[in-house]
This record gives sequence, structure tokens and C-alpha cells, in this order.
Amino acid sequence: MMQACILLPVIRVSSPLFRPVALGLYLLFFTAGLVGALVLPTFSLFLAKEIGVRPLLVGLAFAGIALASIGYNYWLGHWSDKREDRRPLVIFCCVLGALACVIFALSRNYWLVAFTAIFLLSLSMVSFSQIMAYSLDYAEAQIPRERIPLFNAIMRAQIAFAWVAGPPAGFLLATYFGFTVSYGIAALLFMLVAAASFKLLPRLPKKNKPINAAGEQLALPPLSPSIKQSLWLCAIAFSLLWGVNNAYLISLPIHLKDNLHIDVQWMGWVMGTTAALEVPFMLLAGHYASRFRLIALIRCAGIAALLLYVGVYFASELWHLFALQIFNAIFIGVLAGLGVSVIQDLMPGRSGGASALYTNTTHVGNLLSSLMVGLVADYYGYHQVFLVNILLVCVAIWVFGKVKTSRDWVPEKADAAIS
Repeated sequence: MMQACILLPVIRVSSPLFRPVALGLYLLFFTAGLVGALVLPTFSLFLAKEIGVRPLLVGLAFAGIALASIGYNYWLGHWSDKREDRRPLVIFCCVLGALACVIFALSRNYWLVAFTAIFLLSLSMVSFSQIMAYSLDYAEAQIPRERIPLFNAIMRAQIAFAWVAGPPAGFLLATYFGFTVSYGIAALLFMLVAAASFKLLPRLPKKNKPINAAGEQLALPPLSPSIKQSLWLCAIAFSLLWGVNNAYLISLPIHLKDNLHIDVQWMGWVMGTTAALEVPFMLLAGHYASRFRLIALIRCAGIAALLLYVGVYFASELWHLFALQIFNAIFIGVLAGLGVSVIQDLMPGRSGGASALYTNTTHVGNLLSSLMVGLVADYYGYHQVFLVNILLVCVAIWVFGKVKTSRDWVPEKADAAIS
């Protein structure tokens, strides 16, 4: 530990990965991730047990959050690329998140809670994609291209660090102090992120956009049909993978309680174990991204997900779930660490659009999986959700096999030039 502290000043000076702006980004993203880790894992339990609604209504609430988030991220992501400063948008969204958590803490009316989650909580989640977009702007301006995947992986690792402590804390707070205290603390953390944004995120210099001979600013060139096709395929496959993860997060706490008859607070420790294990895989994925095709690494994450859900489907003891978290760590570590790098590679110079598109794959996945969980659990029980997950992961792995990245186009362009 002492050696790490001694070496830190040297690393900060020599590497843009550890300059003050980057360190501020890491800290802010960690705190934002901690809010999500407190609120999201317990929300299905809040609806099902505290308010007492049927599985279909739980799924509808999550589907509404996802659908609203897709619209917010799409429009605000592209709009933010035209703005010179993203920080006011981050602060505005965090204030709305704090308001949403206060309502969750005080109300037990399903329709008020669902309305708040759909229209306020989903808008507050734009703050995550905007902090990520700010980090992409910083990366494109300050970090060598080959090290950007590692920087993105370090950013996403902050979410993993947050999820080490967040879910256990959320379930413990909900179990021993109630949801009022749990969501009240989440509201305070939202306000902390809002207050820290201007302090930790200095205004970045304007991008040097191309100009013509008359001094007029040129628009970015349109994306080619092959890039658009790859983006569509990525959007489908990422949505499927994030969807099965969301279905897992919604279903496992209730499956744990109702089918395996295990105290639900263990769910927090299971999630925390995953988050602790996924950090090394996330950083390793960023390190090896310059040596291997990004898509190949993402497909490996899909195989890990396949092993996870097969294991969860047949698991009957608590220790089985803890053992299976190594596959969950590989799955989420690689997917979260490299996913945005795949989109950024396909959309250079469009940080807000790339961040919004990648974030929207999580929301599309959440939308579809929330509806899937609501229907499957309502008719067949939460246990069968994991069987559907297995089928969807197989589809995602196949779709990623059809994606072409910038490394694949280089030989094609060279062949075209020769011919």
C-alpha cells in the first residue's frame, strides 16, 4: 500500500490516465454508480414486497423506466454534442434523481412510485451517460488512441467498485432500517454528485473541428452503410446481453426468497462479490484490447454469461450462487469495460452520440427484459426466467459474430485500393 502511494505522483505526471481530471472523473463516476447500486437492485423488492404488487406490475414499472430512458438518452445525447458544457445537464439530472428518491422514501402508492420512476428516475440516469460522454471527450483529446479502451475500462471499474458496497448496503438498509432510510440516503448521494460536478469536472477546451477554405465549420462525415450495419448489429447484441443481466437482477432476489427460501439480504452479498471479482477482468480486458479484436473479447463475455445462467438455473444452494459469480464477473467485467469502446470505435468524434447509443442498449435491454420477466414470472415463475436468458445469450453471441470493426475494414480498404 505504501509503495502504491509513493508511485502515484509519478504515474499522475507521466500518464493522462491519472491526471487530476481523470481522477476526478473516476471519483464522480464511482459516486454516481453508488447511487445506482443503492436504488436499482432493491427496486423490484420494494415494489413486490413493500408495496405488494404482482410480478406483471413489477415488470411494467421497469419497462416504463427503460422506455423513457431510451427517449431521454437519444435526444439529450445528440443535443449535448452541440453544447460546449455538459455539466449543467449532469447537475439538472441529479437534482431530479434526488427528488425521485425522496418520493420513493415517502410514498407507498404504486402508481405514484411508478410515475416517478418512469418520468424522474429515468431522466436522472442521463447523468451517467453524460459523465461517460465527458470522459470520452477527455479521452479523445488527451489520451493516445490505443490506450482509450484501458481508460474506458478504468472508468467502468468505478461502477464495479461502487457495486461492491452498494447492493449489500442497500439490502441491509432496507432490511434493518426500511426503504425510507435507504432511499433517503440515495437522495443525498444524488445531491452530492450534483454539487461535485463543477468542482471535479473542469470545462474542457473546445474541440478542433474541421473548417473549409472559407473558415466555415464542416460537419462530421456521414457514417458509411457498413458502419451503420455494424452499429445496428451491436445495438441488438448489446441490448440482448444487458437485457439478460437486467432480468437476472430483477428475478434473482425474488427467486432466492420464494424458491430457494434464502434470506434476501444475501442477494446484496452475491452482487457485491460479483462487483469485487469483475474489476480485475474489466482492467485486463482494457489492457488486452489493443492486442485482440474487441468483438472477440465481447463474445467471450457472452460465453461466460451462458455458463452463468445455466448454473443459476440448476443451483439449489447459496454457495452455488457464490461460486457462479466468477462467470458473472467475466461477463459484466468484459462487457462493461469494452462495450462503449466498440461503439466509440465505430463513431469517432461523436462522444455524446456514442455514449447515448451504448447507454440506450442497456435501456432497450431493460425494456425487453422487464416485459419478459413480467410475463414469464407471472405465468411460469421467476425460475424459468433464467432458461429464457440462456436462449437470448446464444442469439447475442451469434449476432456479434456478424459485426465488423475498424480493424476489419483496413484490409478491405487496402484491397480496394490495390484493385
